[in-house]
Amino acid sequence: MANPMYGQNKFDNALDADAKWYASSELDLTSTAAVYPVFDVPAGAYVLDVKVLVTSAITAGSMDIDVGDGDDADCFVNGWDGTAGSITVASIHSFGISSGATEVGIFTGKYYASADTIDVDINTVASAGKIKLLVNMATHIPSSTPH
Repeated sequence: MANPMYGQNKFDNALDADAKWYASSELDLTSTAAVYPVFDVPAGAYVLDVKVLVTSAITAGSMDIDVGDGDDADCFVNGWDGTAGSITVASIHSFGISSGATEVGIFTGKYYASADTIDVDINTVASAGKIKLLVNMATHIPSSTPH
């Protein structure tokens, strides 16, 4: 039910701007090597962080996974190979800040002036495993007037 008081509080716009975490659709890493769009980003959105949630245990083999968008296929994650204990179920991975330098993308967040998708690029398939992306995104950020 909608809040009947919404719009009567001077802080309602600020509440709208709060970033929220979203989960993408699940992707089977044994799928054919290809680019899979898994999360829609609307125009004007700020993607603040992208993490990987392991939803089914990964048997990496020679796996090679990138996470990016239409402009840069590996801007968030570059060459995730599933080594170093990164394959257990329910584990969440923050590649932009806590992983080895070989997997870190170019940045952890991005402003999208026009709509795009966040994509998982399976360069080399895994023997087993599934993931979801966790995307921290803000929309409707109010302008601030300097005082």
